[in-house]
Amino acid sequence: MSGILSGRVAIVTGASRGIGAAIARRFAAEGARVALVARTIESGGPLAGSLAETLSVIEAAGGQAHAIRADLADPADRARIVPETLARFGQIDILVNNAAWARFIPIWEASPRHVELALQMNVRAPQELSQHALPHMRKAGAGWILNISSATADLPPPAPYDPADRYVAFNRDGHATLYGVTKSALDRLSAGWAVELSRENIAINALAPVGAVASAGALAVGNWDERDHLEPVEAMAEAALQLCHRPAQEISGHVVRSLALLDRLGVAVRDLDGRVVTPVSA
Repeated sequence: MSGILSGRVAIVTGASRGIGAAIARRFAAEGARVALVARTIESGGPLAGSLAETLSVIEAAGGQAHAIRADLADPADRARIVPETLARFGQIDILVNNAAWARFIPIWEASPRHVELALQMNVRAPQELSQHALPHMRKAGAGWILNISSATADLPPPAPYDPADRYVAFNRDGHATLYGVTKSALDRLSAGWAVELSRENIAINALAPVGAVASAGALAVGNWDERDHLEPVEAMAEAALQLCHRPAQEISGHVVRSLALLDRLGVAVRDLDGRVVTPVSA
């Protein structure tokens, strides 16, 4: 462990499980104090994981964290996150917008409520939290905003369609259109924030896994076979770390995939405690 985040405070949304919990643990292992945000304080839902569990693991390893229960689809809840983080830790240096909402159904079956939830969670929440955090990053003279995106933001190829094409099959069988639309908007939002803040020492990037991450949520969706790239969650956590400590002049405005970024930077994937290198193949 290098301690490269010592003295920093990070907010990580969707930190009860999966990618968010992994990023929070990796940041804490490098010395960050972490505000953990999610709807689930205690376990008991359909998926494993809770803020209490993430908090317990971080504290057991000697790290510092604070759990904030908030529904990211609720503007009033969103407005509480930055003030509560400041009250607990006194500063904000890093914001990771990881929480997301998805329903993998045919687009013609998406109800107005589905569309509104997707937009609130996947676009409006990152936008508003970034607005809330920005003044404190400016005051500190530096900051990092990382938006967690998805490969579903990529456009599918046009007709004629090859049913054997992995991406065509995923979009057809996984019905990823609504989720992909919001993640595409998030990518463009990230690039826009970066260029508009290019005169300031604040880095904004969007990061997506190469394929699906082998988290409880992804595995619960199912339908994975040998063609699918189930990326270890450690790769996303390592890539997030790299995007949340390097100067904005070095890396900002990127919409990148985890393994490609790590390969370009020459950085190995480590476990969530930062101690052991984990072999990963692209």
